[in-house]
Amino acid sequence: MNEALLWTLLVLVLLVVIIVVAARFYERATRETSLVKTGIGGRRVVMDGGVIAIPWFHQISRVNMQTLRLEVGRKGEAALITKDRLRVDVGAEFYVSVLATEEGVARAAQTLGSRTFDAAKLRELIEGKLVDALR
Repeated sequence: MNEALLWTLLVLVLLVVIIVVAARFYERATRETSLVKTGIGGRRVVMDGGVIAIPWFHQISRVNMQTLRLEVGRKGEAALITKDRLRVDVGAEFYVSVLATEEGVARAAQTLGSRTFDAAKLRELIEGKLVDALR
């Protein structure tokens, strides 16, 4: 009878340890943030729900799914030049967001990284493309 009680306690302790470890390493995606888990098992994109990420074996990249407003202005020496060679001062707003598909989230994590959370860093990175779009 003591042996059965010992096994029951051992199983209970093991179960509690597994639950605590799983809760510690569980990462959850929200409506505003998606996750990309890389490492053992390959790449996994999580847009809804969560994933267990074990340190040293997995890396989690967060991707901002909200729309960001980027302002681009060209004035003075940096003004745009028209086809008839006139300088034009231009100010424009661009609204950018990550495509809400697994491929879109994975590509944003790979190319933009944590810049998706900082509009200034993102604008600095893609300002050339935005100016080309204005031209």
